[in-house]
Amino acid sequence: MSRVVRFPVNPPEKLGHQKVKRKRKKPNPEDYGQLNLFSGEEKEAKVFQMPGNNSLFEEALLKDDQNDQEAERLYQLAIQNGDAKEDALCNLGILKSEKDEKGKAIDYLTQALQVNPRHFEAHYNLANVYSDLGNLKLAQSHYEVAIEIEPDYPNSYYNLGLVLISLKKYSKAIAVINKYIDLSPATEHGIANELVKTLKSLA
Repeated sequence: MSRVVRFPVNPPEKLGHQKVKRKRKKPNPEDYGQLNLFSGEEKEAKVFQMPGNNSLFEEALLKDDQNDQEAERLYQLAIQNGDAKEDALCNLGILKSEKDEKGKAIDYLTQALQVNPRHFEAHYNLANVYSDLGNLKLAQSHYEVAIEIEPDYPNSYYNLGLVLISLKKYSKAIAVINKYIDLSPATEHGIANELVKTLKSLA
């Protein structure tokens, strides 16, 4: 007869979405094997924005932070105009996920990864969506990639730990939840400590 595992929280809740809050630095073409056409002596041209003259992505983000429905339209405009395209796609994916439109959320988040395969927030949020849908293997994969990209972000470890618990990989779950404890503030350790204590009796 299989043993029933009683965890301190029933069930432990995963930590939420991670929106892109800034425009990413443009990738250096030399990182991808392309030659830089400008010598080190030449100065790169700069575009200065006047105060109050936000980009489409920044305007969308402001509306998003205010829970304004206009955010979605502005993210779409940012995408059409190539303004922080992968970031806008990622944040649109989060908006769709929050509205329980999981299929559309996956579509936007995977489009963000087509633009930038190492987009941390897209991997992390895609893992959250797959976790919500019960596709634990895909959730595990995307949390693990998110950790490779941003190894100091604690929530990835916590959520991965919950997925590993569901997959009955208790020893691995202990390791990643302990990593969450190492990286997060002490005030956030209550549930994580209880989880580790329970898991140690099973591992």
